[in-house]
Amino acid sequence: MITMSRQLQELGYERYKCESCGNTFWSMKERRTCGDAPCDEYEFIGNPATSRSYDLYKIQEEFIDFFAERGHEPIRRYPVLAKRWRDDVFLVGASIYNFQPWVTSGLVKPPANPLVVAQPSIRLNDVDNVGRTGRHMTCFTMGGHHAFNSQNERIYWEDETIAYCHEFLTHIGIDPQEITFIESWWEGGGNSGPCYEVCVRGVELATLVFIQYRNLPDGGREEIPLKIVDTGYGLERFAWISQGTPTAYDASFGPVIQRLVELTGVGVDEKILAENAQVAGMMDIETYADLRELRKRVADKLGMDVDELEQAIGPMESIYAIADHTRCLAFMLADGVIPSNVKEGYLARLLIRRTIRLMKELEMQESLRDLMNIQIDFLEGKYPEIRSHHEHILNIIDLEERRYARTVKRGRRIVEKTVNYLKRDKKTEMPLEILIKLYDSHGIPPETIKEIAEEKGFRVNIPDNFYTLVAEMNETEKDLPAVETDLDYPPTELLFYEEPEAIEFEAEIIGIHEGGIILDRTLFYPEGGGQPSDMGFIEAGDEKFSIKHAEKIGNVVVHWTEQEADLEPGTRVRGRINAGRRAALTRNHTATHLIVSSARKVLGDHIWQAGAQKGLKRSRIDLSHYRRITKDELDEIERLANEYVMRNIPVSVEWMERDLAEKRYGFILYQGGVVPGSRIRVVKIDDIDVQACAGTHVKRTGDIGLIRINRTERIQDGVERIEFSAGEAAVELIQRERDILRAGADVFKVTPSQLPGTCERFFTEWKSLRNQLSRLKEELAALKILEIKETLEEINGFRVIIATVDADMDEMQKMALELVDEADAAVLANRDGKLVGAASDDAVKRGMKINEVISGAARVLGGGGGGRPGLAQGAGPEKDRVEGALEEARKIIEEFKEG
Repeated sequence: MITMSRQLQELGYERYKCESCGNTFWSMKERRTCGDAPCDEYEFIGNPATSRSYDLYKIQEEFIDFFAERGHEPIRRYPVLAKRWRDDVFLVGASIYNFQPWVTSGLVKPPANPLVVAQPSIRLNDVDNVGRTGRHMTCFTMGGHHAFNSQNERIYWEDETIAYCHEFLTHIGIDPQEITFIESWWEGGGNSGPCYEVCVRGVELATLVFIQYRNLPDGGREEIPLKIVDTGYGLERFAWISQGTPTAYDASFGPVIQRLVELTGVGVDEKILAENAQVAGMMDIETYADLRELRKRVADKLGMDVDELEQAIGPMESIYAIADHTRCLAFMLADGVIPSNVKEGYLARLLIRRTIRLMKELEMQESLRDLMNIQIDFLEGKYPEIRSHHEHILNIIDLEERRYARTVKRGRRIVEKTVNYLKRDKKTEMPLEILIKLYDSHGIPPETIKEIAEEKGFRVNIPDNFYTLVAEMNETEKDLPAVETDLDYPPTELLFYEEPEAIEFEAEIIGIHEGGIILDRTLFYPEGGGQPSDMGFIEAGDEKFSIKHAEKIGNVVVHWTEQEADLEPGTRVRGRINAGRRAALTRNHTATHLIVSSARKVLGDHIWQAGAQKGLKRSRIDLSHYRRITKDELDEIERLANEYVMRNIPVSVEWMERDLAEKRYGFILYQGGVVPGSRIRVVKIDDIDVQACAGTHVKRTGDIGLIRINRTERIQDGVERIEFSAGEAAVELIQRERDILRAGADVFKVTPSQLPGTCERFFTEWKSLRNQLSRLKEELAALKILEIKETLEEINGFRVIIATVDADMDEMQKMALELVDEADAAVLANRDGKLVGAASDDAVKRGMKINEVISGAARVLGGGGGGRPGLAQGAGPEKDRVEGALEEARKIIEEFKEG
């Protein structure tokens, strides 16, 4: 129930009920409807609602400056890739995403309080509507001013929020008589609260949310200690109503659209665009049925038929969508999204391929790279991070265009096979789930599927919301991460942080959990962050228990023993870790940091850790990257990592408040993954690397010793794996490779330095000899064929050659196929009990089934065989019965009835 009315009353607003939708709203003047579509039509197209015109950049500046002057600290936009600090969603969908879950849970302080931000946000749940409705976008700028009210500190709440909103709207020249505040309710991310939707002339411009409840599993809710003002101002819509253009696209990125119009020569009557947007504003466009209804309503209003309207408006809608999609891609790629077939990479690839398809429909000769250049030129003045990633973005786009072309080419065979399968199943139209699967699993665009299928006389209906459906399937990963879990024991004192070089300790048993020992303090590092746990033993009196694994559950470390430990709480124990194992893992963990840092320097700062596993002899690090790492790049990464080792740089460790650490270092802290807690352990290696990391580390980089990169492989689309060794393991690897090199040199009686040249010479000679041998085999086969042809005989009306030859299976097959150029059939065998048969097309039509001949003959050899009527092979272990097998072949042929 919303009761927030005092401030509105003071400003001169009164409460009304909308006669159309029934919602309660506030307005300065008496009115029958709430001011939002579809209850009210858009009244600003051709008639701007503000006293001056704003482009998107100007309205962003106006918004930030307005709230900065009123005590809000401006903060930089967050990356659109939300996985930098959370693991439940892929992309930022609103400015509140920046603060979930750590700030909104009350665990971490906000970066400023109050604050203001202009946050690029991405939502693909309406991707099919983009360009068609005049207002839907995949990427939009949410202006947000936020206040976080705790029990100890009140910043501001509903009254001030409403006053700020009213003042901002009137500040930019909106008549207060045209503003309405619609009472509503908001829910998201497990929280909820009352809100106001703020509308002007039929369009919602802002939402004022007051987060004050936690939603409970039983459907109820409880108050939360942190009360959050969460506002969202749609800055593209502000630009739209201030200019009164036919669509929000024209107002938001007009220069890009103008350039696309020049390239394509597309033009359309602005009256049609304006009417389309007007009608779209009166509808909730959610399904393809809604879109068809939109088309019909616009066509009826303009006195056109739907097909005529499609032809008139379709090309311009494609231009709008291209402008929107390239803008969205610029942010995604600049912020580190790597196109792939999973997670956020899937969504980026969806946009890329949809854009390419739209370009094809417009018959554009330009590449997507050319169009991305236009978009980046428009964006880089406002977003220097996009300018600095200009070349990186274009490299990805080039690669994805080539991949798309290969996918379409490969897709023909897959689609044809699918159509044949559906036809056999008596289907006449491709089911939607199959259409989605062909795109989802193979990347084949639905339009390409339709073209290929219709060539084979098979129907394909592509829903207007196809891309929305597949985007919704891939937008989220899992629920919000749990902030805190624990066993019902006091937190374990982690001695490996306090005494990193110690290998022995004393402690007291405080509990047993499912057979695992819980101590009040421990030196055993529990597995985490890709680092395996320490191993060792615990002694209690005369008893000694081997610790095979240590695990941290919440704040409690559990020690798992190889044998059952019958120990009571209160028992004093002595513990000792395997020092060699700890040292090896510690070197490898710090080496991982150096390799990631080196990779970012060599390959680009889009590199992000996608996984890691430290080992004793070999470790691996998975990195997000859009193409294979070359040998030269790998060598440079290895060289740079070892340079850092030789510089013997101090490795510092500091516990910091999460908000302070983020302010100082940014989200690069979470290169190794999102870490929980209000305080995080920051590991810093000079200006080379900084991460929030719980692992064990050397004191100086020189303690690592040699770093040796062993190999790289692509483990999935968009992820490269680097395998490496460090310290003694790296030296051992080099020594093994040196031994292999020496052994190879000894075989050829040369020095190791001469081995490459010698191998090349021998390989060249071997290839030459192989080719000579192949030619000799062919000549010998030709002679054999001449000899075998003399054995031609007639059996049951068929001209047949049956013979034993000195040849392997491949040679016999070639010989048999050549023989049937002159004979109806050939059956060949060798002394190893192998059989091959071939028959001409004419013989097969007349009833010859060489697969039955070979199968029967092979049974005489105690084996089996098969194949097709024109070509078959078989074998059996009873080699001394080859002649009997050939005689059986004759008998079977004698029984065929020429047909």
